[in-house]
Amino acid sequence: MAQVSIGQVDNLEDLIRGLESVREALETACREEVAAAESRCTAVREETQNSESMLERAEKSEQAAHQALFEAQQHFQSVESVLAAAESALAACESQPPDEEGNGPDCAGEEAAVAHAQAALDAAQEVVAEAQLAYEKATEDRQRMEVRVERTRQALSLSEQTFERIHQECRLRMQEVDTLIDVGKARLATAQRALYAYLATNPPAARFYEWLRWTPEPGKPITPDVIRDRLNLSREEQRLLHEYLRDRNPSYRSMVDKFRAEWVAANGDVERNIVSRNVRIHMSGEFAEQLARHALAPLGGKIETQGRTVVGDDGRYTKTDLIVTDLRVPVVLGRGEGMGAPVGGSLAFEVKCGKADYLYAQKDHMLFQAEGHKQADAHCTLCSRDIHDLPPEKEKELRDALRAAGSPLVGMMPAKNDIDHACLAFIQPDKERDLP
Repeated sequence: MAQVSIGQVDNLEDLIRGLESVREALETACREEVAAAESRCTAVREETQNSESMLERAEKSEQAAHQALFEAQQHFQSVESVLAAAESALAACESQPPDEEGNGPDCAGEEAAVAHAQAALDAAQEVVAEAQLAYEKATEDRQRMEVRVERTRQALSLSEQTFERIHQECRLRMQEVDTLIDVGKARLATAQRALYAYLATNPPAARFYEWLRWTPEPGKPITPDVIRDRLNLSREEQRLLHEYLRDRNPSYRSMVDKFRAEWVAANGDVERNIVSRNVRIHMSGEFAEQLARHALAPLGGKIETQGRTVVGDDGRYTKTDLIVTDLRVPVVLGRGEGMGAPVGGSLAFEVKCGKADYLYAQKDHMLFQAEGHKQADAHCTLCSRDIHDLPPEKEKELRDALRAAGSPLVGMMPAKNDIDHACLAFIQPDKERDLP
């Protein structure tokens, strides 16, 4: 049966979780966009209705103004007829011959009637002029309202089209994401079945999978023996962790691929030894930190790597390799103060992987790093078992110094040679390599 990648299955799970997060975010964004578009439609619809009501009032005002103008004109014509009749009566009166005494006709009444009719005509003309102006203004108001109504109707049409387009776009995007999620879940189910079948026939892979998925038993304290077991994998399990890291960690993949390419391109033992040296320096240290990270992460709800802590008043800071917080169970790292943490507490670790002489040479650096551990409930410096290869007096000196600094040495990590061997073997996947 072909080997199945645990890391790729985890990548699928992450992908589905990511897609589901995208779906939730998209659903929220769509809901907000649709609501905003609907709100705009409602506002424009209300404005359209308001404008139509205003147009209706303007039309009625124009009709009333037109009626007033018509009535004023009718009145003017009536008064004009009265004036004409009065002027005709005055002319008839004035045309009468003088009486026997030679006096002309008495036309005072007719003159008064003409004057009165003329005054009435002047007043009627003013009323006509005012009615004409009122009618023209009412007509302009009606025309403006017609333009306004037309524009609001256009705006309403556009807003309704936009609402429909947003609604349709959201529906299509949601369908696309749902389809991707369904496809991803189907692929994941297939991959999981293949993985479980593979694990059933490969005990080392099954042990590694169990190690990766380990969960502490609630209420049961974690002792140093448990941590030691978690930190020490078999050679095959270390290879599986390398594969898992390469599948899951892009920077680790880049480093592995770089060293593999350099190994293939190496010309002769001298160049291969240069590659081997670089692997021991760079890849082994990173692998040791990743081993500690994945071994210890299940202890807490969160794990942070390379967290910065300011040390002293001069602005200097130290980076802590691992900080595990929100512990799920009590943890005991060893004997002494600062070596135990309660549920909900925290752990801080410096990880050092190296030969005995290297560990001793790193004393000052580890003492400085210890300053960044003190914010945690329990803290220590995890190092490779090479610490035991130091002469007893040097080992005691190093242990005493770090215990006094608040970060006791705990030699639970695999030996540097073992980690180097695993790293070198992984960049040469076609053959095993014994260290010189």
